[in-house]
Amino acid sequence: MKRIEKVSNNPEETFQMGKELALKINSPVLIGLSGELGSGKTVFAKGFASGLEVKELITSPTFLGISESFSGRLPFIHMDFYKKVVTKDMIQFYMDKKSVVLIEWFENFVDVFKEELDLDMRMYIQYLKDTGGNIIDNMRQIQIEFPANGKAFNQQIF
Repeated sequence: MKRIEKVSNNPEETFQMGKELALKINSPVLIGLSGELGSGKTVFAKGFASGLEVKELITSPTFLGISESFSGRLPFIHMDFYKKVVTKDMIQFYMDKKSVVLIEWFENFVDVFKEELDLDMRMYIQYLKDTGGNIIDNMRQIQIEFPANGKAFNQQIF
């Protein structure tokens, strides 16, 4: 497993990191994204969609569970497992259609189905805190983990 760590100083940088990553992605790919409420998961997803040249408005699909966008260079499926977790068959349906599937709160899949997802990449966004445990402005640490073979990427990322 290869790991990359980046620091984002503001939402614009988080958006840009998502966009840069999407420019280097091959489909199909399954991405898990985790982080506390408000940490920037959806901002990252919006940047990612921008890098795929998606024209639709990207919002958090918390209550719908799934948002589909087909206007970009690759189909972009944005899932949110905070309130609603879909089955592996539903995820596979999109993967079979050569989609890029990004799942916020992917760890909730294990809680519901008691099994892991076979992710091509895992991302963790967390608030940076000072020694007193206070959040430092808008700063976030973004950690990306992916298999050493890197099948999801057509070149070195970041």
